[in-house]
Amino acid sequence: MDKLNTNLYEKYKLNFHDEKFRILCISDLHGVVNFDRRILSDFRRMLDASKPDFVFVLGDMVWNDADESAENMHAFCDPFFGILEEREIPWAYTFGNHDSNTERPTFDRREVYKSFEHCLNKDCPEDVYGDSNFVLPVFSEKGDDIVFNIWSVDTHDTLGRYCAEHNIPFETKWDKECARLPTLMGDCGNYDTLRFSQLMWYYNSSLELEKYAGHKIPGLMGMHICLPEFNNITRNPAYCYFDGIARESCGSTPINSGMFACILDRGDVKTIVAGHDHINDYTGKYYGINLMYDGGFNYDGYCDDDIRGGRIIDINKNDPWNVESFMLKVQDIGE
Repeated sequence: MDKLNTNLYEKYKLNFHDEKFRILCISDLHGVVNFDRRILSDFRRMLDASKPDFVFVLGDMVWNDADESAENMHAFCDPFFGILEEREIPWAYTFGNHDSNTERPTFDRREVYKSFEHCLNKDCPEDVYGDSNFVLPVFSEKGDDIVFNIWSVDTHDTLGRYCAEHNIPFETKWDKECARLPTLMGDCGNYDTLRFSQLMWYYNSSLELEKYAGHKIPGLMGMHICLPEFNNITRNPAYCYFDGIARESCGSTPINSGMFACILDRGDVKTIVAGHDHINDYTGKYYGINLMYDGGFNYDGYCDDDIRGGRIIDINKNDPWNVESFMLKVQDIGE
């Protein structure tokens, strides 16, 4: 299957209904073998309240003992994602730093997710770095036009592998990678950066899909670790239309991959949604791009009660370039 047909293929075709399409973004489930069962009832309530057409899980689905084997993964994933399966809701995921498939090759986590019928992830091109790079087109109700694209990019784990790949020396004074300085454009972590092969894949796939559809296709890009540009929102709240809660710094990479500039150049993705920073749920706008967090959704990692939940993205077929969004918080949903 060539790259265009791979990008067009979907196990279940995503379509608008009554000229609308709703996405529920959640992340940082941090599932463990003996997980807190409250997350199951909370998830059912969120789905009842939001009635999404698609659920996008933005990384760190499991960690610790649940990330040690396929059997342990199933202990959390079967009951949690089984809720989506029993409702026949299509969903997809992108890997996070705690469950990075590329950097923890003890077993293939993708095989666990493939066991779920309504998981729409695709195998990534072999020449693109990472294991959760894909695009899911959302078609018109009749299925004769691509109205919207849902992009996923794998943000990997820490800079250790990147430094090793590129023979970047470690800074021995502080026993940390030399790329991590005490002060940068923001309070960045020592997290990995996107690879050029990922930028090229997005850029070329976007061009091909535009040519196929006969028009530029608006879209959303989901990732686990935010791009460095997210730092600008809290540093310039008035100018960047800050709205929401910011209780921790952006755990982004200190090495800017250029993905934001690539997105600006293509002019199709107008919304970027990230997880990773569990107690941030804010939004902002930078150079016309919506930058959004989806808050944390867990009881087995760190999370605040007034943030726990997910982010709703509503797309209207008559104006897919301008999405509407809000946080759906567990504490605000009735029993």
